[in-house]
Amino acid sequence: MSYSNGLENIVDNIYKSLEPLSQGNPIALSDENIERTVSDIKEALVHWSRPSERNKNFALRMSNVGRPARQLWFENKNPTENNITPSNQIRFLYGHLLEAIALMLARVANYEVTDEQKEVEVDGIKGHIDCKINGEVVDIKTASRISFDKFQKGTVAEDDPFGYLAQLSGYEESEGTSNGGFLVVSKDSGELCFY
Repeated sequence: MSYSNGLENIVDNIYKSLEPLSQGNPIALSDENIERTVSDIKEALVHWSRPSERNKNFALRMSNVGRPARQLWFENKNPTENNITPSNQIRFLYGHLLEAIALMLARVANYEVTDEQKEVEVDGIKGHIDCKINGEVVDIKTASRISFDKFQKGTVAEDDPFGYLAQLSGYEESEGTSNGGFLVVSKDSGELCFY
């Protein structure tokens, strides 16, 4: 895939922007970036702690369009069987927090981050994009080692049980973009990759 927006180097550029820390030197973390990140973390905490009606009732959304039809049917017909455990609630929380950190890191590396949590719609199906980076739709994912490896090795297209590619395709369709992707944070190691 050819990128004209600099996303092919985003991980290297983020890592390069953090190198001074390893040498005991400060990095260029502006007050504006700090305030934005603190605001994003606050929004993530509020959103996480107060489930909306959207989360209580089944609906086809961009975040589930790629899941198997049978799974969607069961989610619709047996909503009480799909209760989320407290430990998964904690995982969702740090996923939201890591998303805010990933966007802060992109800004530190001089990428333009816009349209955070913008609502989009395609054929009546709604969703919220995580952001655009340099004008392209980017979905932030936090992943276990196994899932991270799928993104890093480029095999997610062969094994995508959560329908991530369909979700991204819907977002790109709504925004008229075609060179976006996933900025993935490993929950285990802190590594980043872009797919």
